[in-house]
Amino acid sequence: MAKQSPAQRLFTLTCCLLAAPRLGLSKQEIYDSVQAYADSSDDAREKMFERDKSSLREMGVALEVIEVDAFEEQSAHRYLIAKGSFDWPKDLELSPEQFQLLELAARAWNNRLMAPSAQSGLTRLKALGVVPNSRELSVFTPRLIARHQSFDPLAIAISQGQQVSFSYRKADADASVRLIDPQKLRFIEGQWVLLGLENGELKNFLLRRIVSEVKILGQVAQISDPASIAQAEAELAKFIDQQVAVIALRTESEAWWHFGAPADSEVTLTFMDEALLAEDLMEFGTDLRVVSPKSLADRILRGLERVVSDHA
Repeated sequence: MAKQSPAQRLFTLTCCLLAAPRLGLSKQEIYDSVQAYADSSDDAREKMFERDKSSLREMGVALEVIEVDAFEEQSAHRYLIAKGSFDWPKDLELSPEQFQLLELAARAWNNRLMAPSAQSGLTRLKALGVVPNSRELSVFTPRLIARHQSFDPLAIAISQGQQVSFSYRKADADASVRLIDPQKLRFIEGQWVLLGLENGELKNFLLRRIVSEVKILGQVAQISDPASIAQAEAELAKFIDQQVAVIALRTESEAWWHFGAPADSEVTLTFMDEALLAEDLMEFGTDLRVVSPKSLADRILRGLERVVSDHA
């Protein structure tokens, strides 16, 4: 394997520490799992590790050191990144442009620019028996929803003040063609949402439910006044607050990591579209169970039954 760059080394170190969140890793386990350390002399790896610890902390990574019984361990210290330190701040909001930058970072992962080095470290930890064989690197993979094909034409239409048309499929309904005066795009509860005027009424459209190419028309779009837009956004926020799901997660599973579950492994989610939420939760299989509402649990069950029926 080629020599690791400093960025690859830090990335591998972070993934290895995240793979052992409860007991952490001893210094020797870290040296054995991160290629750059394993390939260096004792003095070089010590200096490298000290620099990397400082770099991680400067970048905001909550690297902790815990004391252990020196009679049972070769080293009296173990290093870990506490669960929850990588959670998304509840009060943090990003603009569409910032989300696009995050999307580029996720694509860099998907193109495997960094994953091989981190996968190598995780494999070494499995061989040492430090992390379970079931642990996969996908646990730490960015799970940003890829930008929809409709995003760019909608953004262009909004900036140019032009009408658009597209086919839109609501949950449990057939698709229909919609003629919309687009107002703004927002990222809410993990979903891209278009706020637009249809027949003079402000409505919200989930980009995941747009099932055709977005056509930019020649007509000038009607622009709603700021007060009406603010009221529509407030009504959507109120609606979302009322759509609550309680999910029980299997401890140490990918779903457990993805949702940042507390010790009791149960989380409360708000959502806009129950059918789309069911589709997303189905990805985690038996890693989770819907406590409430029953309608969501029933949707997932019907979806899984369809998968079995289609592939049996």
